[in-house]
Amino acid sequence: MASESTRISIKLLIDQERNKVILAEAGNDFVDTLRSILMFPLGSIANFRQTSNSRAWDVSGREMDVVKDETKGESMFFITDGLVVMKGLPGNLIQFLHKLGIKNFHQIKEEVLEIDSYEMSNLLSYSLFSKTTLTDAFLRKQRILSGEKSLLVAPNMEETVENDVKTRVKIILRKSDRKILFAETNEDFVDLLFSFLTIPFDSVLELLLGSNLTIGSISYLLQDLNIMLSIIEPKNSKKAVLQPFYSCPKEFPNICSEVRFSSFLDPKSPNPNSSFSSGYVLKNSSFLVTDDLVVKSLSSVSIISVLKELNIPLVDVEQQVISIGQVEALALLKACLCSSSPLSALKNYIVKKRK
Repeated sequence: MASESTRISIKLLIDQERNKVILAEAGNDFVDTLRSILMFPLGSIANFRQTSNSRAWDVSGREMDVVKDETKGESMFFITDGLVVMKGLPGNLIQFLHKLGIKNFHQIKEEVLEIDSYEMSNLLSYSLFSKTTLTDAFLRKQRILSGEKSLLVAPNMEETVENDVKTRVKIILRKSDRKILFAETNEDFVDLLFSFLTIPFDSVLELLLGSNLTIGSISYLLQDLNIMLSIIEPKNSKKAVLQPFYSCPKEFPNICSEVRFSSFLDPKSPNPNSSFSSGYVLKNSSFLVTDDLVVKSLSSVSIISVLKELNIPLVDVEQQVISIGQVEALALLKACLCSSSPLSALKNYIVKKRK
């Protein structure tokens, strides 16, 4: 393996008067890198985001370096602050600058950045809620996660969920600010959380966009990714991004592309042909899940010790029960990506939905 992370170069055009990114100029390597990240399961992305010295694509035991095909010409693209993609043509640049009302080229600063896998995934994290993704990610570097981001689900999504199996979760919250301290739950909810880690990032985005959950600028990027791929690989563009053909009974919500013949398999079974799924954790188990989704077995945790550590008066503690079905699971999935307190964000969404 290489000793250094694979890095790609992008050029930012910055409006110095407004301290705002006008657009970025990038090449094929940016597209290939972005496409690679979209193929990763959430668990892999979370893994290399947690390490400060993350090596590009060193996720499954090997490093996936970006290798340029010397037989093909280099394509250039412009990506706006809101992640709208256009061909890197001079005419497109001039037209866009006119649209923004920029009259003086001297107010534009050029800055070249070398970004790695961590910074690219960081960019995608901003894109889930920000309409000015490049500015927020590279100039302002605002705190990404916020529990107050809205989690809206369109009515048509709720109406289509019939006979939805609900998982009941007992939550312990602080009455003074309604923040969830932790949840008490069985294996079903923990299996749901672990199943999120197996879903490829692009499939997550398709799920959220398909349910009309409010998403920042990522929708533009997904749409325009097809444009970029058709330029670079016109014959293979439709199959370039991973098509997930696998799902198992314990994965919720299920993800499966259009396949005529398929069967459920248990990825943890020693028998590769087993269709019996036992889930990710032991049956009839109880768990404590914190607001930031740290999972612990209740058999190894003292609730009194947890409450003492939180230093909260008993009179300020309240318990409630919430039900989580497919709609709530999708909202929780988005909260996992956009919030440092996913359970509190989910509870706020459920409260708003009842009104």
